[in-house]
Amino acid sequence: MAAAVSFIPLGSPLVGQTVGTLETGVSVVEYDGFLVSGAAVLSPALRYDKPDFSLGTQGSWVIFESGNEILQGSAAAAWLTPLRNGWQAEFSGSVGVAKYADQAVYGHVLGRTRLHFRGEQTGAWVSGATGQSFGDSNATPVEVAVGGWRTVRNDLALAGTVTGSWLPGDGYLDVIGVVRWTGTNVQLDAQAGVRPWTQRNGGDAELGDPVRGAYAELSALITLSQRITVALSAGRYPSDPVRGVLAANYANVGLRLNLFGSPVITVPTITAAMVRAAGELAASEHASQAVLEVATSRTASTFRVHVPGESVEIMGDFTDWQPAALSRTGAETWEIQLPVGSGVHRLNVRVDGGRWLVPRGTRLEQTEFGAAAGVVVIP
Repeated sequence: MAAAVSFIPLGSPLVGQTVGTLETGVSVVEYDGFLVSGAAVLSPALRYDKPDFSLGTQGSWVIFESGNEILQGSAAAAWLTPLRNGWQAEFSGSVGVAKYADQAVYGHVLGRTRLHFRGEQTGAWVSGATGQSFGDSNATPVEVAVGGWRTVRNDLALAGTVTGSWLPGDGYLDVIGVVRWTGTNVQLDAQAGVRPWTQRNGGDAELGDPVRGAYAELSALITLSQRITVALSAGRYPSDPVRGVLAANYANVGLRLNLFGSPVITVPTITAAMVRAAGELAASEHASQAVLEVATSRTASTFRVHVPGESVEIMGDFTDWQPAALSRTGAETWEIQLPVGSGVHRLNVRVDGGRWLVPRGTRLEQTEFGAAAGVVVIP
């Protein structure tokens, strides 16, 4: 299935970080050509993230009402070059396998190259991918895609892609748009797409072919605590012959448990300062020095930054991304108290009026939307 927005979440700016999650839930699924069925899902995942590299694995075990099972597993890795004058290259690869009931194992191996251009509030990319599909028949797929994103305001972002996919005798085109809104403890994604063109059996496209048509999905992530997230989703997704996915209508309710590591948070919000921080982080003399500590009480949170300098400022979702000055409390210690509510928050710091940075002690998150910010969780 062509994804409208893929992103590479990056870890700590200085060291790698491993995150493990386990998601369990129930679904109602109607695959094209099959009856509606209930299912239980168990899905563990493991990720290792660094600023320029990300590696992840995920598995799933689905048990249907009939007693039939689907076992799936996938792994992906990606490497990003440093951002230079707005341009950045990405090299990634993925492998996946799936087995349903007594059918043969189906899988794929894909490699992708993507070129990004990141502006302050807009961006675009172009990519190409190829590899090998295996199962009932071996084939060499080819995918070509272009996409773009734009930040409307700090909590609202838009994105879209056009993806062409080809297998021997098959071809199809997907046009997809995404709207993402992020609150303090809630992230909402609405995705709508259409497959306006297909080519089947060497060029004979059939009117009403099931791989054609429109589709849409709506999902929500609701953070209950640092370790627990509720995941809700429903809609329709199209078939994906490259990866052996059937088209289906579905609804899902799940509970995601963060077993170890910092919570996995995506960051769709962008400000000009955050984009500059993504490109300039590695070159900044303060990037390895600014260390953030957060102490909480019933009425306020104390943000403490350890770094040499003459002035320190902080901005985040709790300041409406407006700079707030810290007071010196020691030779290299600065503090500010702010009434910050519990939940997941994003921030950057600035030393001596220089570049906005992601401090140590936070989790750096950077997405396809171009954002870079430190993530902290206030209990």
